[in-house]
Amino acid sequence: MESSFFVKNRERYLKKAVDNSLTLLYSGRPLQKSDDQEYPFEVDKNFYYLTGVDQANVILALVKNGAENREILFIEENDPVLSKWVGNKLFIEKAREISGIEDVRYLDAFEGFLYSLFNPTRLNTARISNLCLNLERRNLPGYTNWALEFASEFGKKYPEVGVRNARETIIGLRMIKEKEEIAAIEKAVNVTRKGIEDILKVARPGMYEYQLDAYFDFAVKYRENHSLAFDSIVAAGRNATILHYVAKTDLIGDDDLVLFDLGARHGYYVSDITRTVPASGRFTLRQKEVYSEVLAVNKKCIEYLKPGLTWKELNDYARELLADAVKRLGLEGGLEKYYYHSIGHFIGLDTHDPGLAEIKFKPGMALTIEPGIYIEEEGIGVRIEDNCLITDSGAVNLSKNIIKEIEDIERFMIAAR
Repeated sequence: MESSFFVKNRERYLKKAVDNSLTLLYSGRPLQKSDDQEYPFEVDKNFYYLTGVDQANVILALVKNGAENREILFIEENDPVLSKWVGNKLFIEKAREISGIEDVRYLDAFEGFLYSLFNPTRLNTARISNLCLNLERRNLPGYTNWALEFASEFGKKYPEVGVRNARETIIGLRMIKEKEEIAAIEKAVNVTRKGIEDILKVARPGMYEYQLDAYFDFAVKYRENHSLAFDSIVAAGRNATILHYVAKTDLIGDDDLVLFDLGARHGYYVSDITRTVPASGRFTLRQKEVYSEVLAVNKKCIEYLKPGLTWKELNDYARELLADAVKRLGLEGGLEKYYYHSIGHFIGLDTHDPGLAEIKFKPGMALTIEPGIYIEEEGIGVRIEDNCLITDSGAVNLSKNIIKEIEDIERFMIAAR
């Protein structure tokens, strides 16, 4: 993304931000994996959306005070010794280039900056009365993050300042994708298509799930410096009835269906695609019956997508279709036994991009459609997932070129043998 994209995002945010406020966003901190290793760093996506910076321990400050808006970025200063071990962090000029923010300072200036804002003098008469933070909360024991910790400490120093949550405002902006974002998602989808085709060319009974996983991993990383959107699911036979199966250790049987749920990342934007194929190259009669029912629901839900619809309406529609499909397949026990997730989710910077629950669909929203039927007693799990864009006239299937018709899958796989 060009820096102009992030400049525009900050302008849009500041228009919505409360007046006389300071907004602080933190990029995130590294997490320790073992004594001598950290987990790969994953930047906070709300921070990235407003800066374009992918580096730990960076703070964005946005000041809105009357007609004056100020933007300051605080970065770590490079340690010459550490640079010899792990390379340089961003220098000030590079941070300016990426973010479009002219005022870039080192982190040791941050405390003084705060003091000047919340302790007005004759040289600084602007009184900031609101602090806005990216207050993400999770229902997990002991969960914490930088914003929650900062709010607690800040409240002790400045109890007169109100603390507000900027998260909802930023998420609201992220829900509507700009043309640059849509283009990045389309590129991620296209690389995913190529990776899926590579899988279909080599898939055979007698392979292990992790071997197919390796083909997709290579295909994505080899092409145009892409990376995986998430840890891929490759599930054969009964494993495909486990929604988030991650082991990938089993041998693929002769008559197994293989479900793979995977995606690529391009410019920090992701795809999320699921396809289900026969390891042998040909569906059995029963597999065709189940697959055809799921495919029909997939197509009907995409046709049903339009502006003004809510997630509840879409989910209810999908459940009605799937309930009828379960009956036609002669399955007993109710829909919940064979389908136990929603019809989809937003996508964007995150695979499960955050969204505001009650907002109706609007043009520019990107989401998945992923119906499934999972029959554990028969060892059959089928899910078909596409990535769609809401437009003024309905929905565009961004992954329409990834094969999913029974005849096309069989033709492609048999031709590759």
